Amino acid sequence: MLSLPEQLESAIEHALQSVPASKWKSAAKALSERYRTQRTGQESSLAHGTDAALGYAAIIMPAAYAQLSGAMAAVSARIPDWQPTTMLDIGSGPGTALWAASERWPSLQRLTAWERESSFIELGRQLVRGSDKAALKQTNWHRATIGGKLPGPIETYDLIVLGHVLNELPEVLRQEIITLAWQHCSGVLLIVEPGTSAAFPIIKATRAHLLGMEEAHMLAPCSHSLDCPLVDDWCHFPQRLERPSFQRLAKGGSAGWEESKFSYAALARFQPRHPIWGRLIHQPHKSKRDVSLTVCRDQGIVELHVPKSEREAFRRAADHDWGDIIANAPDDHTTIA
Repeated sequence: MLSLPEQLESAIEHALQSVPASKWKSAAKALSERYRTQRTGQESSLAHGTDAALGYAAIIMPAAYAQLSGAMAAVSARIPDWQPTTMLDIGSGPGTALWAASERWPSLQRLTAWERESSFIELGRQLVRGSDKAALKQTNWHRATIGGKLPGPIETYDLIVLGHVLNELPEVLRQEIITLAWQHCSGVLLIVEPGTSAAFPIIKATRAHLLGMEEAHMLAPCSHSLDCPLVDDWCHFPQRLERPSFQRLAKGGSAGWEESKFSYAALARFQPRHPIWGRLIHQPHKSKRDVSLTVCRDQGIVELHVPKSEREAFRRAADHDWGDIIANAPDDHTTIA
């Protein structure tokens, strides 16, 4: 179970107190309805103005934090010794990815955020004042519009993140910004979108575009850099989140947690030191006879069936979670279909 960093949660609570609760709750409800609709890339910004930015912080930011954290955890699991020091967050919003990355990689020393909406920049600056991390407090915020004026000259960064950005752009701009991001990435480029059937094709197309570029290697979720083998399905993963009180209030519900699903692609300019056999792309299915695991690997999607008679292998298989790495090929007792 993941929860927001205590300092971020407190900072959001403090920001929400600056306006009547009726305002940000109304904005959060409208934003949530817009967020659930399929995006075509031609719409205006999801959130515009102070009330909408606060509504975003109340209802969407916690889930976005969970999704970004889940993807970053997967990257860290593949390259545990990698310690980035510089980061660019493109389409930063109020800085959600900055907070998630700072928790995952304390080595980060210099953070840069590009954001179109001035209300998000103002809120982002306000939120980081509540952090005790020097890099977060000293974030370089730039007002930037993808397809318009960008800050220049553009440096290179160890880590570049595009979180919940590409689904808001038309295809031409998507390709332009991911090409630019890759050109200025010296380490890892991470792209995260909501885990929906509508958003996954964007991730899939972006993955294919980047793998056609120089020195691009898949880190996660894929165990290979070949074409994506998924057909009539979408690759997404869950991250359980403990809801802060303001999010429960915004949603008008009492549930203490939610499962926030995300799709992502992480590519690096270097190959991970240790290859993996595959990754579990659905929840394990347990029956009286066996455990079935759906695994994506370089030879496509395979089903592993571990019989209950093989007690130790069955126990290990039953302990797997959706999204887990399958590091090694299964033993001879496992059926591969």
